[in-house]
Amino acid sequence: MPFCYFSFWRKIIFKKLSKVIHPFFNSRVCLIKYEYKYEMMDKNEKETRIREYLSGELGEKEEREFNEWLVGDVEAQQIFKERVKQYDLIRWAKRWEYIDDEVARKQVVDRVRRYRLKIGIVRYAAVIAVILVSGVMVWNWKYRSVEPATLATVSVPLTNVPILKLADGEEIPISSRNMEIIRSSRRVDIQLADSGRLEYVAKSDSMVGQVEYNTLVIPRGCEFNLVLADGSRVWLNAGSSLKYPETFSNGERRVYLEGEAYFEVEHDGNAPFIVNTRSMDLRVLGTSFNIKAYDDESTVITTLVSGKIRQEFPEVGKDVTLTPSRQSIFDRVTGKLETKQTDVQAALAWKEGKIIANNERLEDIFRQLSRWYDFKVVYTQPSLKDVRFYLHSNRYAEVHTILEYLQTTKGIHFTYAEKTIYVSQ
Repeated sequence: MPFCYFSFWRKIIFKKLSKVIHPFFNSRVCLIKYEYKYEMMDKNEKETRIREYLSGELGEKEEREFNEWLVGDVEAQQIFKERVKQYDLIRWAKRWEYIDDEVARKQVVDRVRRYRLKIGIVRYAAVIAVILVSGVMVWNWKYRSVEPATLATVSVPLTNVPILKLADGEEIPISSRNMEIIRSSRRVDIQLADSGRLEYVAKSDSMVGQVEYNTLVIPRGCEFNLVLADGSRVWLNAGSSLKYPETFSNGERRVYLEGEAYFEVEHDGNAPFIVNTRSMDLRVLGTSFNIKAYDDESTVITTLVSGKIRQEFPEVGKDVTLTPSRQSIFDRVTGKLETKQTDVQAALAWKEGKIIANNERLEDIFRQLSRWYDFKVVYTQPSLKDVRFYLHSNRYAEVHTILEYLQTTKGIHFTYAEKTIYVSQ
């Protein structure tokens, strides 16, 4: 049975692409609870289930259950990644001459028979390359061959893990995938749940003593989520941090954000939920919204999904109230504040495992990609930063699939060396 992870593209290649690479092929993401029937599998059973998934034997419901199980099982993730590595050997056969054609044939013939190309020893690798490029869904797409030697395989870093900074200065890497109590006190239990998220469970003495703040730091190439002591949930994007009290005192619930986060706030009419950023205070009672407030960007962008929020910008004496599907954009340099109707799906794409750019500048697209894939960007001409693109891609794909698309549309070229992408024309 072939171990080619593109075998599950049977529903995708000729329809709108919904996923390219499984979320845990190259990344660490926030985790979801999975069904009990997967929990007691031994290694051999996990191997079998993964092979069934990769060979396309699972139905739609089974695939959904598989996905939820995989993101919660670190051993299964490792097995999955080992199987996927076999595909890489085929995909780069054109560059690595020692790849045997018969081995490649056995790996892909079941899934790409209709695409077979008679080009000698690398014919099956070429088929896979075509399928791979199809993984980036864009408007006005036209494929042309790209020499792979100029594009490195840049993957989401596996070594980056969230860091929990406690009030006493202790720093704890959040790398375990097992249920465990990280810290227990009279007021709160801090635990890593079986779903992989961080949870704060308040106790009866939660109002006793001085308020202590924790900070959760999410590095580049990583995303994570946590449940605060009041039950509110927060998803943090790459390169972000959130400072928050272990428990909330009476009167208000205040947190401090740097970067990007999506909030689902528990309603409490007696205690407003307040998010502080460097330029803004946001006040709600219970709602869902996204804030993008990175220090290296000049704008603070807030998108409301449900409920109602009020924002205050004390440095310029401005405020605004948002209703669902409205977005505020505050320019920290000019002090300009505007609101507009927006595409909520695009604003929350990062949380849903997607990259969506609607006529956005290349510099803004690369700023997002560089946080996720952890690379630097050098432009040989400043004007290249302002070239605009439409893009719809899976967030967990290797970045070269996105670069290949960008190269084919507007005559822009990329080379990669020492974790730096050089942009030229």
